[in-house]
Amino acid sequence: ESATTPTVTNTVAILKPPITVQQWGELDGWPRYDLVDGVLKEKPDVALWHELLLMELAAFLHAFVKKHGLGRLVTSKAKLKISAFSGREPDIFFIPKALYHLVGKNLFKGVPPLIIEILSPSNEAVDRVAKRTEYAQLGVIQYWLVDFPNRSIEILALRDRSDGSREYELIETVRGDAVFRPTMFPGLEIPLTDVWPTEFENRTDE
Repeated sequence: ESATTPTVTNTVAILKPPITVQQWGELDGWPRYDLVDGVLKEKPDVALWHELLLMELAAFLHAFVKKHGLGRLVTSKAKLKISAFSGREPDIFFIPKALYHLVGKNLFKGVPPLIIEILSPSNEAVDRVAKRTEYAQLGVIQYWLVDFPNRSIEILALRDRSDGSREYELIETVRGDAVFRPTMFPGLEIPLTDVWPTEFENRTDE
């Protein structure tokens, strides 16, 4: 085979379960998929306000992380390896400098200390149940659930159970237009009034 022969990239049409996380990592384009136990799960579309909120929250976090040289933030198209046959694309996750060596071409193969998911009606059950369990088992220290319709951010912290397993417990809920001071980033202040995309709520395409 010559050096000029193009390689064949995996496509959904040719992949057969169980699909490995490496095969999933090579997928690109639209639609987007999570990988759950070797099976592709198409990610639902979200409202435009979801992306606006993501960008505003990520901007506060990115500015702080960059200023203090803590690492990098990545957003919703970055692939996180959960296991050999599972992977997710969290809305936001944090990669500290100490974990840079676990950034691959298509996958992050480490355990981010923070994952953030922005809830919407199409994904809330998955974020609150399946991902909560997966992220806890992976060892993610904090998991934030951002609930724009109810103007709240739930901060879940990992704890060890007596049987050796791990689970999250709710340690804080920040509501309304409060100033959010994340314990993971001492000194950071996020005025939620500057994060909520209120003017774009309840829009229709009629």
